[in-house]
Amino acid sequence: MENHDDIKLVEVFAGEPWQATMIQNVLEANQIEAVLQNELMGTIEPWVISAGGVNAVKVIVSSDNQEQALRLIEEYNQSDGEIGDTE
Repeated sequence: MENHDDIKLVEVFAGEPWQATMIQNVLEANQIEAVLQNELMGTIEPWVISAGGVNAVKVIVSSDNQEQALRLIEEYNQSDGEIGDTE
């Protein structure tokens, strides 16, 4: 078990605004709290956030959920959009 001092916010995905929103929805449907970084600027002026405006919006989770989040994202990328425990 991690010490609360060891828990940090980590990036698990970077992409277009719509992609990041989809990933956020998948994670939250599986009880992983996720936030979008640069959501507004990534939509309005993505080139200000990253070179060429590529992968401007980032999905951020707690480090204690990082492994599970990465597994869900990988599963989502290989599926037709329905993954995990979304009951």
